[in-house]
Order: sequence, then C-alpha cells, then structure tokens
Amino acid sequence: MTKPSRTAVALIILLFAACTSLQGDEAPREISLLFCGDVMLDWGIREAVEKEGYGFPLRRIRGFLSGFDYRFFNMEGPISDRGEPHADKKYIFNVPPGMVRVLAEGRLDGALLANNHMSDFGNIALLDTIANLSAEGIRCAGAGIDAETASLPILVSRGGISVAVFSYTNLGYRDAYATASAPGIARAILDSMRKDIEQFKRFTDFIVVNLHWGDEYTNYPSEDQVEMARALIDGGADAVIGHHSHVYQGIEVYRDRPIVYSLGNFLFGSINEDIRDNIVVALNFGKEGLSSMRVYPISGNTASHPFQPARLSGRDAENVLNHVLDISHPLRSDFSKKALMVDSSLLYRFPADPK
Repeated sequence: MTKPSRTAVALIILLFAACTSLQGDEAPREISLLFCGDVMLDWGIREAVEKEGYGFPLRRIRGFLSGFDYRFFNMEGPISDRGEPHADKKYIFNVPPGMVRVLAEGRLDGALLANNHMSDFGNIALLDTIANLSAEGIRCAGAGIDAETASLPILVSRGGISVAVFSYTNLGYRDAYATASAPGIARAILDSMRKDIEQFKRFTDFIVVNLHWGDEYTNYPSEDQVEMARALIDGGADAVIGHHSHVYQGIEVYRDRPIVYSLGNFLFGSINEDIRDNIVVALNFGKEGLSSMRVYPISGNTASHPFQPARLSGRDAENVLNHVLDISHPLRSDFSKKALMVDSSLLYRFPADPK
C-alpha cells in the first residue's frame, strides 16, 4: 500500500477543519490565533494539581483564553508514564498522562512540540505525548513518527480563512531530531523550513512559524536569530513566533509582518527570580491579510498566586508593555513607534495587503 504524501494528509486535515468552521451568514470576517509561551507541567504545577485539581493552574486566565478562536503553546516536556530519563541532561521533565487535563480544562488546543525537552524520556514518551494530547482534542505540530510527519503544521480554518502553524527547533540534542525512519522533533533548517512554507502556501491563506531557539534569560535575540526570522518572512511566512528564553524579548515588524522573538513562559512549574511577568500575542487574520497583532502581559509566578497565570492590568500591565517597547526599539522597526497602548495591551495594525 502506497503511503499518502504529506500534502495529501495536510489537505485532508484542512478540509476537515473547514467543514467544522462557521459558514454562511454566521461566518466571521477574521480568525484569531493566540500564541502562549512555555508550558512545563512538572514540579510546582504537578504539586499544585495534586492539592487543588486539574482546573487550578489556568483558572484565573481561562476566561481570557476563551476569547480567541485557537490557542497555541509550547509544550515543554513529555506527557507519559513510560520511557527512560535522558542520562546526559541536568533538567528533565515528564508528567503522567492525566496532566493533559490541565491543558484541556484551560481550553488550550494547539501544542507545539519542537523543543529541547520533548525527548527527555525518549521516543516512546514523545509518541505517548502526541497520543495523549490528541485524545483530549489538542492538535500537535513539531514532532512525529518520522521527519516528514514531524514537520507537518497544525492547520486551522474559520470562516473560509485558513492558517498553517509550524513548529521547529535548533536546540535538540543527540538523537532528538526526527529522521526519515525514526521519530523525533522537527529541526529548524532554513532551507527545509522555506520549502515547507512554499508547499503549504499553495493551499492555505497564511503561514505562522514557531521557533524554539536562542539564549535563556536575555532580552534580545542574536544576530543569527534576526537573520533567520527575516529569511523566513522573505520565504513567505506571515509571522514568526519564538520561545525558549523564559523571558519575553523584543518584537519586530519586518516587511509588514511580525517577528516575536520570545514570549517567555506561560505556565511553568518552577520559581526563579530571573523569571518575571510574560506576554502572549494574538494575531488576527482577515480575507485581505494579517489585520492586527495584540500583545497582552500576563503574570508570572507570584507569592499570592503561584502557578496561576493571569492577565495583567493597570500599572502592572503598563510596566511590562513599556519594557516590551524599550527592548523592541533596538530592532529598528515600526513596532515600537506605531504600537498603541489599548486596554492594558499593545495594539499594532497592519496594512490591508502587506508586501
């Protein structure tokens, strides 16, 4: 039996998504995608769930999350009760299958798996993670049974507007990357990513590339990151979203398309004095193109609400947003000049037909 091509598989997924989206008079004019940073459910999160239940970690932010059509996050570590810990790593993460309910009850529905922790307990735990997430209706990108499958995006559609969301990393270790014959994570190789973009641009309206990359605890991307992100935009991506640094970084608008170099953490099971408040970013796509980007500040682990992120407001929000603008200024794009502070967020509007 001939194996179906990745394009055929993607088209089937996209057609299914289109059939389940709103149609007719009820069809919306835009589709909204929210991108959240690192989610690590071990350590403090796991302990909190044992005491308070699966709904506890995302209880304070669940209402905010429900205001978007799709919610994506970087899944930092496997969800499995199998596998052996990686012998050469200082920090390894793994949580039992039941912890997937934290994500489901928080209404998160798109898991990005290409990162430096997804293979902490080997390929069997990685494949368990995909199965456990899928069982709760959470779609995955960035890992799979082979390199071809690992590089497939999550395809979403609403009101006739379709978006492909990719997940890659260049921080994998040893045998973590998927090959033609072995499971693993999707490797961030520029030429390969640009080929993926070109292929899926043929039948989806928009492309978002997520990258797990860069250095930890720094406000600024490296020159190599800036070069790669811009090359992806030049290759047809409509947005580039980054994570891994555990702190948010500057934002650039390049050729009227956003590059968010890092979101920081979203729901993370450790308390570190270097880990501060974070951001999530919403992208709104319409028939004529990417219409707007909105940057929302969220709380990190605080003494009053440990392991419970929430949207910030008032002076706390202003402090984070002003800092985002400050660290975006060296990137020398229009973002730091044209972003407007609206309702405790930064709003940036794009031209109707970006070039």
